[in-house]
Amino acid sequence: MLQNRFSQFIKKEKLLSPGNRVLLAVSGGVDSVVMAYLFHKQGINFSIAHCNFKLRNKESSIDEEFVRNLAKNFSTPFYYTSFNTKEEAKAFGDSVQMTARKLRYDWLETIRYDKGYDKIATAHHHDDNIETTIINLLRGTGIYGLTGIPLINDNIIRPLLFASKEEIEFFAKKHNIKYREDSSNKENKYTRNILRNKVIPVFEEINPDFRNSFKQFYQNIKLPQENFKEYIDNIKKKLLLKKNDRFFIPINELKKHNELHTILFELLKKYGFNIQTIGDIIDSLDKQPGKEFHSKEYSIVKDRENLIVYKITKNNQRNILIDNKTKTHNIGTITLKTKTFELQEKIKFPNDENHAFLDYDKLKFPLTLRPWEEGDFFIPLGMVGKKKISDFLIDKKISLDKKKNVYVLCSDNNVVWIVGHRIDNRFKIDNSSKKCFNLFLQDNLCQTNVCK
Repeated sequence: MLQNRFSQFIKKEKLLSPGNRVLLAVSGGVDSVVMAYLFHKQGINFSIAHCNFKLRNKESSIDEEFVRNLAKNFSTPFYYTSFNTKEEAKAFGDSVQMTARKLRYDWLETIRYDKGYDKIATAHHHDDNIETTIINLLRGTGIYGLTGIPLINDNIIRPLLFASKEEIEFFAKKHNIKYREDSSNKENKYTRNILRNKVIPVFEEINPDFRNSFKQFYQNIKLPQENFKEYIDNIKKKLLLKKNDRFFIPINELKKHNELHTILFELLKKYGFNIQTIGDIIDSLDKQPGKEFHSKEYSIVKDRENLIVYKITKNNQRNILIDNKTKTHNIGTITLKTKTFELQEKIKFPNDENHAFLDYDKLKFPLTLRPWEEGDFFIPLGMVGKKKISDFLIDKKISLDKKKNVYVLCSDNNVVWIVGHRIDNRFKIDNSSKKCFNLFLQDNLCQTNVCK
């Protein structure tokens, strides 16, 4: 019986501890409604949470009311929210399905944390797991993707992964449990629905025991996956080195390993890089530095010695402001450290393009750090006439693909420093200077190492 197997599964997999409070994600469909009934019969302390994604017009509102009444019947707290999912998807630049998933999990975690629940439970079942495994294979997955949906993922548990859709529907029918039908499940415009409605039935024609064979497959792969995880975790400690808010992968150390595709995929999959991009990165390892690769949220720059992984933010693409305090500033692959000090007699400044020593009193704070633009000009140190930055970069033989990594520091719209290259003569330290504002370009990846 499903109830007994549910109880045994929770105990065997240690999904819950005595006294745990659980937040159930309930859509109103048969899977999540049956899950709520099972929790109720088990006597577990639970509450119900429902998201209205506003994707099915009136149906979405009816679903909401249905789940609200379900919570009343169980005399349990009910949490509700709604999203303009299509508008959010445009803002995220992602599919509606992926956006809805992110919105739901973020909201559920907020409720869990704020209200003191121990776990979040979703109603994913064995058939969902099969579909997810196949989708992962279509996208190009590592060994982890072969096991489909994680049984436990941080605070999220999936207590129905042992059960098939057929078993859940049979339980609902036997106990006269009412639920909502989602009409969109019959539409074949989503990959999961195509698999569910068209592809998997063909597999079942070939092998009528297709679904059960996947249960054995998941069991067989468990030990190899655990061993592989231990192996990859050890490699990550040696190869994925964090510094500030970026990660560095030493290229020479990486190349010592066999199966580069597998290792690099496991190192970078967390940052959204797919199999195709991993191949392109590997092809670049022995080529000139400066090549860039991008996922949705992260970028990688191939330096002479490292692959540098950093998160794409607005500051990577726009401007950041630098005040007169001692600080560290990051933009793209650049790290700038700043400090201010009083000038003394006989002070000697190093001839180092990674440093800018500027007359503090000639600057107007906050300064602006931004990518250079066509039309920018400055007066190079030691000169009196203006020079276009574009001409300066040509003279320095900086290639077109590397020019986009050049940044300028500006004071009141005047270029003060082409970062990592040359300061403006108007802002230099002279005999009348009393205070110095010093900027130090640390990890000069885009300028000194790449461009020279």
